[in-house]
Amino acid sequence: MCCLITAPVSGQLTQVEQNFSTDPGWNHYQNRIVGIEMPRVIQDFGWRNTNFTGTGPGEIGGRVDNSRRQAYYAIPLGRPLTFDDELSASGKLAVKHIGNRGVAYIGFFISHRHTWRVWSSMGFRIWEEGRQGQIMFDWMSSDWQARGAETAILLDPDGAVHEWSFHYQPDAKVEPNWRDKNLEAIITDEDGNGRPIEIQGEQFLLEKLRKFEPDVTAAELRGRLLALRDQGLVEYFHRHDQHRWWKRSHPEESHGRVTLQFDNEIPYVFWFDKEIRNAPALFDRFGLFNIARFGEYVELYLGDLTINGEQIELSENPHWQGENNETEYIEPNFHGMQDYGWSQTNWAGKKTGEIGGLFWRTEPHDPAASYYADEIGSLTLEDPIEFSGSISFTDGMSDAGGYFGYFSREAQLEKYEKDDPRASFPFKNMMGFQIADRSSVGYNLRPVASDSAGGRTGADCGVFLPDSRQRHFTFKYDPEANEGIGRVTVTLDGETQEYKLTKAQRDRGALFDHFGLVNVRVGGHSIQYYLDDLSYTANYPDGKNPAFKPQTYVEVPYPKESAGRKY
Repeated sequence: MCCLITAPVSGQLTQVEQNFSTDPGWNHYQNRIVGIEMPRVIQDFGWRNTNFTGTGPGEIGGRVDNSRRQAYYAIPLGRPLTFDDELSASGKLAVKHIGNRGVAYIGFFISHRHTWRVWSSMGFRIWEEGRQGQIMFDWMSSDWQARGAETAILLDPDGAVHEWSFHYQPDAKVEPNWRDKNLEAIITDEDGNGRPIEIQGEQFLLEKLRKFEPDVTAAELRGRLLALRDQGLVEYFHRHDQHRWWKRSHPEESHGRVTLQFDNEIPYVFWFDKEIRNAPALFDRFGLFNIARFGEYVELYLGDLTINGEQIELSENPHWQGENNETEYIEPNFHGMQDYGWSQTNWAGKKTGEIGGLFWRTEPHDPAASYYADEIGSLTLEDPIEFSGSISFTDGMSDAGGYFGYFSREAQLEKYEKDDPRASFPFKNMMGFQIADRSSVGYNLRPVASDSAGGRTGADCGVFLPDSRQRHFTFKYDPEANEGIGRVTVTLDGETQEYKLTKAQRDRGALFDHFGLVNVRVGGHSIQYYLDDLSYTANYPDGKNPAFKPQTYVEVPYPKESAGRKY
């Protein structure tokens, strides 16, 4: 039996048992998008008998397209390498074209998983910024911890030849003592690029420093900041011509350093924090590869390559391993192309049939809000509410997330303007689990509750990784607990967490009219997960199931002008 309504829980409330052996016909909105007018992806890179880098004939390169389908041309490394191994690479690079949102990666990576911020990798990416190629350096573990640094290196796509190198020293340690006391006093410990520029910006640091040293110049400040960065005491971040600096948290625990240099410019130095330095990682290839992102193509060439101290001979075809590097196909996806609902698959439960799929985070002002859910009548914070089931988190990218549980259809579909301060997820009238990305740890499973005004409370079930395991969860809201204010108790594989509602939340109340899946309306990328064998509280009018609603599909043209991402 697909669905069974059990005995009443309280008053008109019932507990629904659903194993999804057949299509439940739930209510839905924009959860299955079909792309039309999709572009042709042309991957055309590998060994070429050309001489764009001036080191040939013979080099690695060509046309690299972004796509959710992996493409690479790389040398197998033999023994897989880790963050415990010293790594280095150098060579010459010529960029001949970079289209809107174009990206290409060069470095060490694992060959069997493809994401936008590349899983289990270390290397630099060439990223379109104002029709130039901005250089960024990334490192990511195999448990989804991600770190990266944006540089002020901008390459014109004019075919000019650039020398580059990077060197990872796993045993390098920070010298944690501050000798520059004036800079120690004025540099903020508020980290991350989302802070006000007035706190972190280099020009504002200069104004503050001149209160102690009236004659100090901008060049002198930059030199002192670079010395602190190289020492491991401060972090540097560059984006959109803004130079930001902040103190590194617990620098004495840092372990491992990357030095990146282009041409004869001052090298960039990036330090590993303790958490990612001790995280697992495996690299089985070095080479040129694409990214699971949407945009136009990059054409570039690499020559004079040295990898881990070994000069690579490219005058003849080295016959490296290629994957989709010389092929053409119609791109099957674009950003925001939701594809979830009832599925005849068997990731999460005992038998075939479940709900889930591909979920994109979208901007709040993007009209592509979506859901797939049962119309459960009306539930409030006065009602005892619980649900349970099994989940399999099968794939994820950095800067992505999902939500399942109770919500208000009206709140999920509310329209927002760009940069609307009200648009903060979870939105009002939600109670359930959020799969939340945190680059510092990977993902968390967070039970959350939000009232009718958006006031939120929540807890944390710890690190929750897309490893395809079947996990069991429970969620129980007791309105009588916490002295009648309300408490939520959740479990994940038997481990218990709880959080209490505030009196203000309880006074404002909340209204839930759907139970199921929604996409998270905060800009980002995609994850895949599935749910099965669900039990959940409902308040069906007259105790009857809602009418069956056949799945519909929405045709949306590929956003060509914005290279695959409209918002």
